[in-house]
Amino acid sequence: PLAVEPSPGQVLGDTGPPSPPPPPRVHKPCFVCSDRSSGYHYGVSSCEGCKGFFRRSIQKNMVYTCHRERNCQIDKVTRNRCQFCRLQKCFQVGMSKEAVQNDRKKRKKEVKEDLGEDELSPELAELVRRVSRAHQETFPSLGQLGKYTTNSSADHRVQLDLGLWDKFSELATKCIIKIVEFAKRLPGFTGLSMADQITLLKAACLDILMLRICTRYTPEQDTMTFSDGLTLTRTQMHNAGFGPLTDLVFAFAGQLLPLQLDDTETGLLSAICLI
Repeated sequence: PLAVEPSPGQVLGDTGPPSPPPPPRVHKPCFVCSDRSSGYHYGVSSCEGCKGFFRRSIQKNMVYTCHRERNCQIDKVTRNRCQFCRLQKCFQVGMSKEAVQNDRKKRKKEVKEDLGEDELSPELAELVRRVSRAHQETFPSLGQLGKYTTNSSADHRVQLDLGLWDKFSELATKCIIKIVEFAKRLPGFTGLSMADQITLLKAACLDILMLRICTRYTPEQDTMTFSDGLTLTRTQMHNAGFGPLTDLVFAFAGQLLPLQLDDTETGLLSAICLI
């Protein structure tokens, strides 16, 4: 006799009708923007975009400004238009600032345990503290800057693009001065000969400058914020004379985001670049 294959959903030996297919999975909406939720993050159901936005805003102590009436609609389409109202919406629906801070501490602890790190000696801890302070005193965080944007109207754009390179040159000079100041604050640097100090700074200055710029990347707006608070889009930087270098800088900034570097880590990376 021929063997009879059971139909899908039918148990062998069961002569009844096949089981109905399972109901389609219902995805909960993000409480902030109503996009599809990826789970519960920082206390509420939210999408990956709002989760990342809230985490970065808290970790970097961001201060946003609303250019309207502080009641902008936040949904899947408009969520990137006003960071102030988006952050307020995050708090309104119940996202927890403490949960972000605890999550970061937990991950750092897990990494430390995985690596089998020992506690820092008092001497090394003091060295790290001095490097961190040198960085903080020569490079304000993104949240400390009064961000401003350029006029993007068509009749102003040509004049803007022509003047941006001069603006960049001025900012770069100020940034280089701050990098030199950072180096001089590092333990042992001023003990080197002047020739060695100059050689190290020449070799590392561009690397540190790029690292510092990239820590001021805002992914929601795809913008960079410079030391005086000037905030530019990718297109504006490209038109100002950066050309193909623009995409490389933005790509590097995007790669840094998952690391969630704090001031101490950025300062230590800068010191490594220098030596």
